[in-house]
Amino acid sequence: MLKNYIWIVITYAACYFSGYIPRHFPEVLTFVPTSQRPAVWTVVTFGIAFIIIVLLLLPERKLDYRHRLSFRKSLSWAIAGPFLLFFTQIIINIIIINLFHINPKSENTTTIINITRNSLYLILFINIIGPILEEIIFRKIIFGLIYRKTNFIIAGLISSLIFAFAHRDYLYLVPVYVAIGLVLCFLYKKTGRIWVSMFAHASMNAVVTLSLLVKKPEIPQHALSFLYHSQYFFIPH
Repeated sequence: MLKNYIWIVITYAACYFSGYIPRHFPEVLTFVPTSQRPAVWTVVTFGIAFIIIVLLLLPERKLDYRHRLSFRKSLSWAIAGPFLLFFTQIIINIIIINLFHINPKSENTTTIINITRNSLYLILFINIIGPILEEIIFRKIIFGLIYRKTNFIIAGLISSLIFAFAHRDYLYLVPVYVAIGLVLCFLYKKTGRIWVSMFAHASMNAVVTLSLLVKKPEIPQHALSFLYHSQYFFIPH
């Protein structure tokens, strides 16, 4: 599967950097209304990458997974996952605010929300396909391969740091990404099922999406803004 994993990473990287194309070659989408171009590009790139990666993962159906946690226990961890993620993120943000007196708020979040409001169908890709792809790359492949040779701490930190810097965000938010990445690594290792971290990641994004779209004041945007950075680079603007 190592060869397939390499091709999966290459596919993801191509999707990741594809956002440069419409920025530098706007004529690529001239046949699409201007307001819909970012969403259309995202749907196409996410969709193609998703299909290719799923096909490359099909051979894993034949692997032995007897070491995995039972489905019932895994489901419990999947449900608990979003709460762990929210709690961890809020704690880290509180520390950042008190130590550096910085409000960890991102303009990227506003951009993504505005694009989503104009193209509601984009929610499917931001909240489902995006988290699925990230869990496959950062947890299943990067964390999984490093964990085989080292231990949870080393594999978790390395994969989470890559996860953090891949989001191209402010340096003071790196601890937030790392903490979230470690929680997702824990969910994957604990259950042996990648769908558990996928479910937790996607559920958290869905809650944030709905909350910000309807502008619920009780959920602080500064504490949740990092969730959208994972999609920022894909979307041309």
